Amino acid sequence: MKIYCSKCGEELPEGTKFCPKCGTPVKLEARAETVVARFERDPYLQDHWIKRAIAYLIDSMIVGAAAAILLGIALFPVFMANPASLFNILGFPFAMGLLYILYFPIAETIYGATLGKRLMGLKVVTKAGGKPSFEKAFIRNITKIHQVLLLLDLIGGLITSTDLHQKYTDRIASTTVA
Repeated sequence: MKIYCSKCGEELPEGTKFCPKCGTPVKLEARAETVVARFERDPYLQDHWIKRAIAYLIDSMIVGAAAAILLGIALFPVFMANPASLFNILGFPFAMGLLYILYFPIAETIYGATLGKRLMGLKVVTKAGGKPSFEKAFIRNITKIHQVLLLLDLIGGLITSTDLHQKYTDRIASTTVA
């Protein structure tokens, strides 16, 4: 926990008796730093999440292309009978979700990263530093079956963790993205 000056709000070095900015005697009041404040002051953390977002977009394009091809093959006879079936709003997200929870764990187990993560210089590791098992990779990616679950996983991880490199399911699986 960080210590701050009760008068001017300056962050104080550990063991300080007087504020170096205003000279006020230090009162031992701890103020928790918010997630937003950590993001604002930490360019490394900002860079990390930007890379993760770009990697996710790259991987989504790969999975989306595969889903379109698979659905196109599977639904071609249906499309020929009823061309309006092309606009089935339930089929594509469902196929994407299933492919997400296959693609991500398999790639992370075999290679330690998906193609998007590799292109962005990221990899998934266990807290011990090794490649995740399929079970750990599956656990950390299960929320990708639906975008709302993924968003909740991300928010839950950021507001409940001290390690802001983890989603909530990363904590459950004891993994992180390095």
